[in-house]
Amino acid sequence: MKAMIRTGLSALALCALLVPLALPVAAQDSARAPAATTPAYQVTGTVKDSAGAPVPEAEVTVIERTTLRRPVATDAQGRFELRDVPAGRLTVRVRRLGYQPRTVDVLLGATAPTTFLEIIVTPAPAQLEEVRVHPNPVGRLREFYDHRQQRGSFARFLELADIRRIAPTSASELFRSVPGITIRAATTGGNTIRIRGCQPTVWVDGQRIPGAELDDVVQPSDIGGIEFYPSSAGIPPQYLDPSNRLCGLILVWTRAQ
Repeated sequence: MKAMIRTGLSALALCALLVPLALPVAAQDSARAPAATTPAYQVTGTVKDSAGAPVPEAEVTVIERTTLRRPVATDAQGRFELRDVPAGRLTVRVRRLGYQPRTVDVLLGATAPTTFLEIIVTPAPAQLEEVRVHPNPVGRLREFYDHRQQRGSFARFLELADIRRIAPTSASELFRSVPGITIRAATTGGNTIRIRGCQPTVWVDGQRIPGAELDDVVQPSDIGGIEFYPSSAGIPPQYLDPSNRLCGLILVWTRAQ
C-alpha cells in the first residue's frame, strides 16, 4: 500500500515539473508566428535624354490612382530609387525643366521585388505663342517675368493684377486653391503653409528668410509678384536649397516704391 502511495506521489511530482516546462515552449511558438505584413517593392532606374546622356535633378514621382507620393530627384548619373511602394498598378512621372513630362505605367507584385526602369525624356520645344510680354519690367520684377516665361510649367506665378483680383486678407491666402497645399492658422497670427507636411523656403527680393512663414514677412499689398515651386523641379539654380529640396520654394517680389 505504501509503495502505491509513493508511486502516485512520484507521478504527481513529475507532472508538476513538466507543466512549467511546456508553457515557455508554447510562448516561444506564439512569438515565432509571423505577423501579417503588406509586401513593399522598390522602383529603381535611370532618366536619360534621347542621346543617352543622364538627366540629373529630374523629379520622379509615383502616382497611385490619384495620390502623389513624395517625389525624389535623380542624381548626377540620372539614377533614382523609390522605396516602400505597394503592389499594384501605378504610374511613374518624370519632370525636368527643358524636357517634356513623361509617364510610365508599372505593375508591381507580378515578378521580382525590385523593378528597374530606363526612362527617356525628350527636350521640350519652345512655345513662342505662350510668351507673355510685359512693357519694360523694371527692377526686381524683371526677374519675376523672366522666371514666368522660362519656368511657367513648374510653378504658380501671380502678378499684381492677380493678387488684386483674389483680394486676399493675408499672403498665404493666395495658395488656398493650390493642390497639395495645407494652410493652417498659426498661434502667432497669420497662417502656416505646408507642402507634403514640410515647410517651403521663403525668399523676399532675392534674400532668403530662414525658417520664416510667408505671413510673417510680407503683406498682400506689398507684393508685386510671387512664385511658388512645389518641389525642386524648375527652381532657378541660385535659389536651390540642398537641405530643403522636396519642400518647395516661395519667391516674393515686392512692389517698387
